[in-house]
Amino acid sequence: MRWIIALHNRTPLFLKVLGANGFLVVVGALGGYAIARFGLESQDVLIFVALGLVCSLGINFFMLRIAFGPLFRLQQVMEAVRAGDFTARCPVIPGDPDVHRLTETFNLMLDQLNAYRQQVASQILRALEEERKRIARELHDETSQALTSIVISLEMMEQSLAGQESLAERVRSIREYTLQTLEEIRRLTYDLRPSILDDLGLVPAIRWYLRHRVAEAGLQTELQVDPELEALRLPEEVEVSLFRIIQEALTNVRKHSQATSAKVRLWAEPGKIRARVEDNGKGFVLQEALRQDPRGRGLGLVGMRERAALAGAQLRIDSAPGRGTVVELEVPFHGSRTEDSGALGR
Repeated sequence: MRWIIALHNRTPLFLKVLGANGFLVVVGALGGYAIARFGLESQDVLIFVALGLVCSLGINFFMLRIAFGPLFRLQQVMEAVRAGDFTARCPVIPGDPDVHRLTETFNLMLDQLNAYRQQVASQILRALEEERKRIARELHDETSQALTSIVISLEMMEQSLAGQESLAERVRSIREYTLQTLEEIRRLTYDLRPSILDDLGLVPAIRWYLRHRVAEAGLQTELQVDPELEALRLPEEVEVSLFRIIQEALTNVRKHSQATSAKVRLWAEPGKIRARVEDNGKGFVLQEALRQDPRGRGLGLVGMRERAALAGAQLRIDSAPGRGTVVELEVPFHGSRTEDSGALGR
């Protein structure tokens, strides 16, 4: 029995199929010779032909099913990768040296493509964050200060226009409009790059965002954080990626879910940090949403997945009509609690 398994593992797929069909041809030829030699009845000939056909189909089905089994598994992995699971790999299955080499080559190609994709995504996202930081700094240092000076000048002008109510009213209107513009620029500056994330870390930034963005939209908010995570500082790329994913999930809650409440939870487990964003909105069917918007631009799914991959995180989105949406993140982390922002590779 062992020599049969060893022969099966060493024999290429081509030779297996060729051997099976050659065996059937030989048997058929011997059967035809027997019919001609012994002069079988026509009924016996039909039975012989029927049995030969059944045996031929059965042996071919059995041999091809075994031989192409690894290729079927390879196809399943390809479908998983196409669907966005870049961690999927084809198991190395013995049984055919050619398929074994194909599987190894395919897995190696996926590893190299994944490494290249993460490297490119890391460079793009890092450049994006640097550009966000630069624009936010210029808006804060230049535009905001200029608008603040204009507001002060308008206040002084308004005070000097005592007795000229129509002109004073016009100046007051301009001042209020300028104040609104200044407030919008401050909001934009925070959305571009929240300074609190750089200064205080992930948890304070999420708490600020819930209070000043989500709650202001009329939603009830709740934040649950393990005490050990309150002052924990992660590597910058991990913190930024986590914040952006949570921010995108909360943006979806505000804009698309029609929810009345949103809850964010952060907790630590051995070797990892987990995050969960949950709402009580209308929910959606993820596959249908992706079919309608294959790149996930409407829900920011591509950006969330890329940032999760950059942080080495596992991202899961669970939603269904009528029962809200849950976004879960699982980030590998091996470190100790610290209040030093530079202690973990800053």
